[in-house]
Amino acid sequence: MLTGILVPGRAYDTEAPLFDIADFVLTARGHRIERIGWTVPPALLEIGPEPFVRAHVTAALHTARADAPSARPVLIAKSLGSYAAALAAEQRLPAIWLTPLLYEPAVVAAITANPAPQLLVGGTEDFAWKPEQANATGKRLLEIPGADHSLRVPGPVSAYTDVLAEVGAAMERFLGSLE
Repeated sequence: MLTGILVPGRAYDTEAPLFDIADFVLTARGHRIERIGWTVPPALLEIGPEPFVRAHVTAALHTARADAPSARPVLIAKSLGSYAAALAAEQRLPAIWLTPLLYEPAVVAAITANPAPQLLVGGTEDFAWKPEQANATGKRLLEIPGADHSLRVPGPVSAYTDVLAEVGAAMERFLGSLE
């Protein structure tokens, strides 16, 4: 059994579409969910967000392990949540990184150092997605052509729902490989 630890972004909470898909994939397979909610202080990015993210993820891991000690935690983190990469590497936790902040060398280094399976999802029009760094991690990648930081693409709404379907299928494959 898995416990999906859903780690929000700065302005992308765990009720948003990508997390709704993760929730669906996990619960459909009989796995647990632990959602993190937070209010990001205005100056957090200026003072360094890693301790803030680490504290929230550590608390969620504690709760998840107390509630289901035999379940394997897997992080599913959006953007700001990728500051949990060092914690994931220390604990060898598998992870899905949705639009990770690949312009941050510490995030890239931690993802690269983590021996657990990981999936990075980003768009070619996302300021945070750096293809060279993504490839250098050696991890599984899903790159969405034309997608921005919310993984939205230009065109009709069906283009965006196609992206959501593609991300959902990648999540299913990844999480299935951990079972």
